[in-house]
Amino acid sequence: MTSDETPAIVLAGREWPIPRLAPKQNRIVVPALLELIPRILGARAQADAAGETGQISQLARTLDTAFYDRLGDVVFTALTRAEPGLTRTAFDDMAIDTLELLVAVRVIALQAGLLKQGAR
Repeated sequence: MTSDETPAIVLAGREWPIPRLAPKQNRIVVPALLELIPRILGARAQADAAGETGQISQLARTLDTAFYDRLGDVVFTALTRAEPGLTRTAFDDMAIDTLELLVAVRVIALQAGLLKQGAR
């Protein structure tokens, strides 16, 4: 959380606030999350059913180029709410861990109004 109670995500060693999203962001973020979240949850369920532990086994079931591109679209678009000057080129050149992008999904879903605070 940032000092004003706006949730934040950490990317490339920096904390980025994610305020409530506006229609400008939600028109991109919401459809993408509705596509990505079931894949993430399905991969988790498949890994659990197979008795596999760890995030790599889950990633192996979901992460392809199209998934990664959509994930980048979601995170970049959410960042532009608080950072309208951020360019996609600058975002794409950041040293962002894949797991940082995945962890950001929950905060972004909350701020897009897809989840209620306290939801898992």
